[in-house]
Amino acid sequence: MKSNTLFTFVVLMIAAYSVQAAERPKPTEPPVSHFQGTCDSDPDGKKFAEKACYTSYNPGRAGMDGGYRPPACDKRKVSDQQKEVLAKAYSRAPDYMKGKLCRLTQLFVTKANLWGPWGWGFWEGADRPPGKGVYLAISDSELATRKSVAETENETVDRLVQLRGRFDRARLLRLRSSAPADPELTVLAGLAHELGHILLADSNGDGVDPAHPRREVSGPPQSACFEDAFINASWDSRRFHQNMRRWVDFGEQYNNRPKNPDVSLSRLRTLARQGRVGAANDVIRSVYSSHEFTSPAAIPNPIEDVAETYKYKVLADATPNQAIEFRLGGQDVNVSDLLNSDVLAKKVECLRALGFLTGQP
Repeated sequence: MKSNTLFTFVVLMIAAYSVQAAERPKPTEPPVSHFQGTCDSDPDGKKFAEKACYTSYNPGRAGMDGGYRPPACDKRKVSDQQKEVLAKAYSRAPDYMKGKLCRLTQLFVTKANLWGPWGWGFWEGADRPPGKGVYLAISDSELATRKSVAETENETVDRLVQLRGRFDRARLLRLRSSAPADPELTVLAGLAHELGHILLADSNGDGVDPAHPRREVSGPPQSACFEDAFINASWDSRRFHQNMRRWVDFGEQYNNRPKNPDVSLSRLRTLARQGRVGAANDVIRSVYSSHEFTSPAAIPNPIEDVAETYKYKVLADATPNQAIEFRLGGQDVNVSDLLNSDVLAKKVECLRALGFLTGQP
């Protein structure tokens, strides 16, 4: 009897949520940014760092409507050393990035593990009440890094390839830099990538198509440039529109495929697993030489393409008097030159049109 009563209750609750979702009108006007309020003067970043707290929250498992609970702080304390790193990274950020970071609903630190996301960026829609939050998390392993941007990019490639020890990673092409390691810049890069994810959702930049799932709770973007600057320029449009998502996990392609077969992540993974080192390295080399993508982390899907383009724009603007340059085998990679190339320059301008490069709400 109790079991039947419980079952009836659950069915009624599901029906109630379905009715609630059905009754919610679809927005027709461009979205209003969640990055509201004012920012206090914070030149050394200490106020920003003081907002950080630990969380074990996984946005990939967040529910909807009545089943949703916003991210919350855990009891574990963020150390003074971690706060110092966050403060220094914030102080290095360009003004337009500071204008977004200081308006976050909450800044989190996560415990790096193998079964959940490390860093993440999360935006609340109306179906996740109160529907006004923007949250960013960075892993404590990133805050403890002493590595350069180049070294961290190499580690990202290792994680993308997913070889799990079956391959001598030292044989893969590696980015090198003659500049001394700059951990604060590395942390800034991690923050920028996750913020890029939030900004895409906040602007609904990829929601040009009315069928995008985010269009249920957010209106069309201010600019339709995403379709031309990102999709039509670099991606299989049909595959993207058939597999649009609100949340993406690291390294997942969701059936997306770049137009350029030379920069396919699936091909890179297959070649590496087969031990075909030279061919795998050709794919890595092509990512940079094509001037279509900023890094291998951009090639899993168009959403990561946006986040990585924003990240590299932040890095370039954070070091205006010192060019960020890498060496990849016999190939030079200059970040500013990369961003000023034809395809990527249009992607950067699209970010500007969508409001990524302004510190105002």
